[in-house]
Parts: sequence; structure tokens; C-alpha cells
Amino acid sequence: MFRSTWLTIDIGNSSTKIGLFSGDDLLKAANRDSAEEVLEIISVWQAETSIARIGLCSVVPRQSDILLSNINQLSGTPVFRVSSGVSLPLQIDHTPAETLGPDRLAAACYAAHNKAGAHIIIDAGTAFTIDAVNENRIFLGGVIMPGPVIANLALTNYTAQLPEIPLSLPDGALGHSTVEALQHGIVHGTADAVMGAIIRIREALASTPAITITGGWHSLLADKIPEAQIDLHLVLRGIRLLMQFNPQPA
Repeated sequence: MFRSTWLTIDIGNSSTKIGLFSGDDLLKAANRDSAEEVLEIISVWQAETSIARIGLCSVVPRQSDILLSNINQLSGTPVFRVSSGVSLPLQIDHTPAETLGPDRLAAACYAAHNKAGAHIIIDAGTAFTIDAVNENRIFLGGVIMPGPVIANLALTNYTAQLPEIPLSLPDGALGHSTVEALQHGIVHGTADAVMGAIIRIREALASTPAITITGGWHSLLADKIPEAQIDLHLVLRGIRLLMQFNPQPA
């Protein structure tokens, strides 16, 4: 049986990630689509270990309300919620601070705490976020843009004849059919937009920042940014770190 553990939950637009930590060590992680599946995982893990604390980060308020209600019934364990109002390992230059997405905040906190110097944090999910932290551990802001899934749906819904397409990465520089042209525009176009944002952010930082990438579309960027560190559990680690910075539930 594991020693006392902390459970972290990251509710995103497409799915929910769950992590089980013992100290700094991530013991288990899972990705589920529904609240029922998340609660099932929590119930299984709770039977295997003593969960001392639970941390939650959510960008989907309705989903978090459902989960919180059921978690309280399931475990009775206090739930720590990530927000700009808790104790942080960095300063925030974002107005108003409370509108900064908790997933962006958790990821930036872990990246800045884990490695000295300036940092760019990319979350390549349903929406893409590209955020910057300087060498003084100040969150400077970032870029939010649609990911390939949103771009695909937008072109389908707001044009008369463009189809929804499979989001695979095409070869070459040009599409030789409508589907290939859309794939170039959506998939390569997303990557190109990220690279452009990185160039501008590097200029603003006036330094060579470390880069960390997380999110389901990380593979789209990995080859283009070979120096980047890939951490698929970055937000979960950030939640755990903020729980450490806030010994009592906030």
C-alpha cells in the first residue's frame, strides 16, 4: 500500500487528467472523458492508498461543480482549488489576475519553480496557450489561439463548402487537394503561428528562455522546437506544487 498521497485533477475542455502523487513523485496518471469515469478512478485509487489532500484545476466550471459535489460525498477530503488568490511561487502581470486560467497558472508556476531563468510554456490542447515567465519569476502574459480541432470546426461551420477533415500532418509545402490544403492551413498553420509567437516572446524577454510543451498536440511542435522539454503532466505537477505552497485548503 502507498503512503499518504495527494490527488490532483485537471479539468480541461476535452478531457480530465488525474494524477496521484507521493511527495514530488507522480505515482499514477489517467485521462478520462466523463465525470463518472473520473470518479471511478478516484474510487479505485482511494481503495489502494490514503489520499490526504485533493487539488483541482478547472477551465470548465460546470464540470468542476459536478465533480466537487461527488468528491465530497465520496471522500470528504478537502479540495484545494488553483486560482490567482492562493500563495504562488511567482508574481502575476495579468489584468485582472483572477481571469488568468488556472491551468495556465499551474503550468507556469511549475515551470518557473522547476528551472531558473526565463521560460516559455506551451499548452497545445483544444486551445493553444503560449505563456512567458521572466528570470525574476514574473508571469508576463501570453498568447491564446485556437488549436487544430477548433480551427477545423470553424472552417466547416462558417464556410459553405469546406469539409471537416482528418487532422493529419501533410507532406510538402502545398496541398494538392482541398483536404490537403486545409490540412496545411490548419495543422501546419497552427504550428507556424506558435513559432511566430515564440519569436515575438523571445524578443520581449530579451533572452533565450527554456521552453516546456504540454498538451495533446505536443507532437506537432516537438520536431520544430527540439530544445523544448515535453511534459504531458505539467499542469498536474503545477497543482501539486501549489498545494505544497498552500498547506491548508484555499
